[in-house]
Amino acid sequence: MKNYSYKQIKEIVIASTNRNKLKEFSELFKELNIVLYLQSEFGINYNEENNNTFFENALNKARHVSRLTGLPALAEDSGLCVESLQNKPGIFSARYASNNRSSNDIDNNKLLIKNLEGIKNRNAYYISNIVLIRNPNDYVPIMTYGICKGTIVDEPFGTNGFGYDPHFFLPSIGKTMASISINEKNNISHRSIASKKLIQELNLINN
Repeated sequence: MKNYSYKQIKEIVIASTNRNKLKEFSELFKELNIVLYLQSEFGINYNEENNNTFFENALNKARHVSRLTGLPALAEDSGLCVESLQNKPGIFSARYASNNRSSNDIDNNKLLIKNLEGIKNRNAYYISNIVLIRNPNDYVPIMTYGICKGTIVDEPFGTNGFGYDPHFFLPSIGKTMASISINEKNNISHRSIASKKLIQELNLINN
């Protein structure tokens, strides 16, 4: 049986068609000298997210992409959880304003602010769950997560982010996620925290 070692990973397909995610992951993973691709570069379309947790969604997406490409695959499922909305939109963050994947950022944010009308508690957090598998039958995938806490503000500010970033305010630095640079974001974001944990795991395996 072939020994699938993480040392052998030179290429990873990201189970996403989102070029913003590719940009963030490329910056975070640059020290590993690994080439990253989006699944769309292989003609792979969107894979339905029908599970009940972020981790299950990520694992399902990773296996789907690895199976179709024959390459190691990384999948991330993330979302915004708002305390006063019973942690919604949660796993439905990308399609909050509709029952399918056609929701756009503008509609999602409009619905979020509408649902928070008259509510004082604006505490929220972003959560990112990452799964990396070496092959479709990898029974010991690496799984990490990261959380970034903040509050939701009515007025959007900033153009550097995507999703709910213009409304996600970071009290510790006094800015929204969309108004900080990518370098700042890569130090504090939920995705960067989960990615750094993943890099640590890879380094442990490689040593």
